[in-house]
Amino acid sequence: MGGSFAERLISWQKEYGRNNLPWQQSHDPYVRWLAEIMLQQTQVKTVIPYFHRFMECFPTVRDLAEAPEEEVMKLWAGLGYYSRARNLHKCAKEVQQRFGGSFPIELSDLESLPGIGTSTAAAIRSAVTDEPCAILDGNVKRVLARHGMIGKGLKPSEAEKRLWADARAKTPQGEGRTYAQAVMDLGATVCTRTKPLCSLCPVNQDCKAFLADCQLEYPVKKVRAPVPEEILNLAVYTDGKEVYLLRKSERYWKGLWTLPQLQAEDAGKSGELLPLVEHRLTHLLLKIYPVRLPVPAEIPAEWKAFTKGQIETEALPTPIRKLLLEVL
Repeated sequence: MGGSFAERLISWQKEYGRNNLPWQQSHDPYVRWLAEIMLQQTQVKTVIPYFHRFMECFPTVRDLAEAPEEEVMKLWAGLGYYSRARNLHKCAKEVQQRFGGSFPIELSDLESLPGIGTSTAAAIRSAVTDEPCAILDGNVKRVLARHGMIGKGLKPSEAEKRLWADARAKTPQGEGRTYAQAVMDLGATVCTRTKPLCSLCPVNQDCKAFLADCQLEYPVKKVRAPVPEEILNLAVYTDGKEVYLLRKSERYWKGLWTLPQLQAEDAGKSGELLPLVEHRLTHLLLKIYPVRLPVPAEIPAEWKAFTKGQIETEALPTPIRKLLLEVL
């Protein structure tokens, strides 16, 4: 396959890329923004049903801006990285207030909004206008790092600069929308993190890592510190039909309904010890020790009773929802 890097990718995209995703049928910046935020660190197949539910409940940015936060978190529950949902709601409110409900497409305006970084802003603008805009999400970084063998011997900040320079150099003057989708799709479906399908790659003929047979050495992995652990002693106050939850107001799971936490001095009180639950957050490993306890005589005002049916539909963290559906 001849032609420039971009020409080969565009040709490949038209034949083999993903061209029927639900958000691709729209050039509305609100729709493309919603999809881009959901797709951050999340696979397409996971995002699609959430995208449909959000569009059904919040067809316009005004609908989203005016929705209660609890409703937004409820719809997002299970998608993870919950700060995205809070920023989503905050961003919709800012668009309503600052731009009169008309979603902006200028890069500077997009980047000024909560939860929208340089690459996400470029992806939104390119999808809406077809204007060529350099993007550098995780999939694109992997493609470019391997194609140019970029990263070894460089500080992370320098590698980032080199990758951005390469992304800009490779972005064509035309067909911006197709090229942006092509380079993202290549990373997601062919140039994968493990077991890349290099024989199917349209740019393998000049991919330095492929020619040197060292694809898995790129991108250069960061030296990660050990993941800290946090122990949670959680109380499952239930009569067998309902369980009492409270809404978390800080740190992880903020805005979601979860189990009350037992104080260290109360953790050993009599009750049925339930199986340990381990759950990995981005930078933290939670070790959850649940204890089934009878409902106390006095219920704190901030607690709310949930039935099994409500637990299936309300905004709960995935590990807590799973635990309670097994308990009730």
